[in-house]
Amino acid sequence: MSAPLPLHPRPARAGEDAGLAGTRGDGGTVPHAVARLTAEFPGHHVAVVSATVVRCRRELDGVPPGALPELLERLARQRLRSSARPSAQRPGTES
Repeated sequence: MSAPLPLHPRPARAGEDAGLAGTRGDGGTVPHAVARLTAEFPGHHVAVVSATVVRCRRELDGVPPGALPELLERLARQRLRSSARPSAQRPGTES
């Protein structure tokens, strides 16, 4: 398994770490989630998994730090599962 591609850094805001985009000093939650989900979803390119995790991390801004790793992984996993489902099987879509 290859290592996840680096995420594009963005300038850090006041009080934030200047690390990977979306991590904001959360102890590496984003890279760990990307690594686990990349292994779990081998049919998804690592860039898709990374983008999904970063997007979910931003949506979870304000979540208590202790809950973030689990919630981030659950939300990203659900989004990846939904994106893998054929459109005819997605709820609310008609063939």
